[in-house]
Amino acid sequence: MSGQLWALTSHALIMAAIGVLAATIGSLAGLGGGFIVAPILRIVFTLPPEQAAATSLVLVLANVASASIAFVRQGRVDLKLALTMGLFAIPGSILGAFLVKLAAAAWFDLTYAALLGFLALGMLRYRSNLADGALARIPWATQRTFHDNVSGTDFTYAQSPPIAAAAGVTTGFLSSFFGIGGGVIVVPVLLRIFAMPAHIVSATSHMVILLSAPFGVATHALQGDINWLDAIPLAAGGLLGGQIGAAISRNLTGPTLVRLLATVLGLAALSLAFQHINAVGALFHHKN
Repeated sequence: MSGQLWALTSHALIMAAIGVLAATIGSLAGLGGGFIVAPILRIVFTLPPEQAAATSLVLVLANVASASIAFVRQGRVDLKLALTMGLFAIPGSILGAFLVKLAAAAWFDLTYAALLGFLALGMLRYRSNLADGALARIPWATQRTFHDNVSGTDFTYAQSPPIAAAAGVTTGFLSSFFGIGGGVIVVPVLLRIFAMPAHIVSATSHMVILLSAPFGVATHALQGDINWLDAIPLAAGGLLGGQIGAAISRNLTGPTLVRLLATVLGLAALSLAFQHINAVGALFHHKN
């Protein structure tokens, strides 16, 4: 019995440590940490796609709840935009939790890797200021000025409610389907299309995920997808990591945050794809 208890305790501590690391990095990037945890659960612990997504999403919810409190106190959340995207993300979040159960493991991993790789490349091309005439190229765009309480700076960027709504639905779906919280959609949209400052993007992204993730978690829980032995310590680590990441973000520049995001996304993509390279190679060799 003592050996079993030690094994459970060790496993819980490992999961909590993973939760802290993932949530810290996720809070810096505005992604919730799920894009780190889900690949680990698939690659290292070999959980099936629906369990990896559901368990990861519990960590994401804890992470964004913790970090959002800190970001709201800092005054860096664009609440109006977050509410628009968050409300539209709810139906997508419920749908994603249902459909992931139909996904084959290899298809899940390779699609996930492709998504993360595409977004990593997009982040490397990020420009921190809105180009001349950009507002005219964004449908139904308006100009918004936001005051950052931390730096005392007024930032001007674009906003488009229809694009925000469409991104919200997509965010909710990917959030529950891949267990990533959906920040991988929110962050590029806010950075690349609306040209918002990286710090405001990170804070606002957390609030969007916080509004939609509970519905994905609830749907997954009703289906019995969540591995609670992993989810609880991951969530505990996520609560701590969310605060750490929010605190560190105060001292990082926007370009540094973007480079960090691109690097971690790229590593996660390579890790997911690598585990299937041998299988794909063997299949190709067999056909030839």
